[in-house]
Amino acid sequence: MLRLLRCVVCLFFFAASAHAEDAPPQAADILAAAVATAVKYSDARYAFSVDFWSEQNGDELALKLRFDPRRAQGEQWSLLDVSIDDLSKDQKKAFKQFQKSENPDEALVYDTLEDELGGVVLVEETQAVAVFTGPVVSDDLPKDVLEMTIRLNKAEGFVSQIDVRSKKPFKPMPVAKIKSMTQSQTYAAPNGDGAALLQASEGAANGKAMFKSFTTQSRQRYFDIERIDASALPGAGLE
Repeated sequence: MLRLLRCVVCLFFFAASAHAEDAPPQAADILAAAVATAVKYSDARYAFSVDFWSEQNGDELALKLRFDPRRAQGEQWSLLDVSIDDLSKDQKKAFKQFQKSENPDEALVYDTLEDELGGVVLVEETQAVAVFTGPVVSDDLPKDVLEMTIRLNKAEGFVSQIDVRSKKPFKPMPVAKIKSMTQSQTYAAPNGDGAALLQASEGAANGKAMFKSFTTQSRQRYFDIERIDASALPGAGLE
């Protein structure tokens, strides 16, 4: 009887172990792996094109641009389809703001989610998709004003969408107050061994800045993204 009991226990343990090995990974583990992949490629550089549109207080602005980190500093942004002489005053001002941005290709990868994983919780799950929510943690913002929703493509192992919304009015700086804001970013599936890259971004906000009310919305579509070999960057190989 004792020998039989031992056999039954061994068979049960073997079956349980086999079941555990065959069990699909948990959604939280898939999310952690997706973010780990993004972190792995966080130092990669990219050239990309962006179709930019914004509207503020009824005034619209549109630009189509190309960013290439292989170009010299100050020349990394270029216009597509038009020359700078064809731009309006507001378009020229916006283009100059783009030219001042540093390493804008960093925003293509969601590696910064690594700092948020400890605060997110699973709120919805199907066989194909898992949805997590949690607070946005930032030293530059008041506590508990922004909430984030992460949509995970479980089958392909990448974050397909990140939504952020304000939970209450807040002041990002002393001279400005945001009454409400939303932002949504969608990502394309990884290409080969790379990271999932930003495909589109849109947002809206309203509030006051410098004692003037404002309402703004924007959309960006990213395309022709190219990962750049580090050896092709300016200063490569120099100590």
